[in-house]
Amino acid sequence: MRASLKKTLAGLTVLACCAFARATDVTIHLNSTEPISRNTMKYQCDGQGSKMGLPAGIFSVEYINGAGNSLAIVPVAGHSLIFANVTSGSGARYAAGSYIWWEAGGRGVTFSSDSIAGTMTSECHRAE
Repeated sequence: MRASLKKTLAGLTVLACCAFARATDVTIHLNSTEPISRNTMKYQCDGQGSKMGLPAGIFSVEYINGAGNSLAIVPVAGHSLIFANVTSGSGARYAAGSYIWWEAGGRGVTFSSDSIAGTMTSECHRAE
């Protein structure tokens, strides 16, 4: 009986590990008859960006639009953060937690973060 219990526990441990490994996949269901558009753009930010968690060098941001939603997936501190479009006086402004990704036509992108230490800002531009 003990051998059977050990095998069962070992099997459950393997299943649990596999389940946690897959926990990083996220599916968002948007109920709409309109098509969902996905666009990937490449950016590069000034030196302040890497201090704020953006990748040094060129990186990709994915934009997903549809069903009344506009999202931007931005790599911050080694994670893919999902930013949601919020009201803006001009351009497209996205927010995730204390971060803002703001793309205004003609002036590039501003990445900012509010924290106890104050507001940090990085200027970014599209890269080829």
